[in-house]
Amino acid sequence: MTRLGDHPLNPILPAQDGDRARAFYRDVLGLKLLSGPDQDPMAFDAAGTMIALSELTDRVPPPYPVVSFMVTGIEQLVDELAEAGAEILPLGKGSFAGVEGVPRGRVMDYGPVKSVWIRDSEGNILALNEMVG
Repeated sequence: MTRLGDHPLNPILPAQDGDRARAFYRDVLGLKLLSGPDQDPMAFDAAGTMIALSELTDRVPPPYPVVSFMVTGIEQLVDELAEAGAEILPLGKGSFAGVEGVPRGRVMDYGPVKSVWIRDSEGNILALNEMVG
């Protein structure tokens, strides 16, 4: 039995407004739309991983990241996303693997990882993480 280790992961996020979510993930985040222009759920490609959103108007997103994008060049990427209209969330206190975060501009530096949280058009929190050590 292979269980789940041999199968791809496909997160599904709630959307209050499908058209608004589709535009945000396609135009602001720059993900390729895999589904049809009006389909629900809508599917996007993120470097070979599929992320889906579906209109679930009764769902309230949690106050923590539901998806993490593993990125490089996080500082420049955050500037580009902000310019495209992404909401960059304020840095909070916290630690990663016991290392207290040090704010560096819009990025929190935890030593082995740099992190930023953004909020999508539907209220979902997305993490951007860059492994640096």
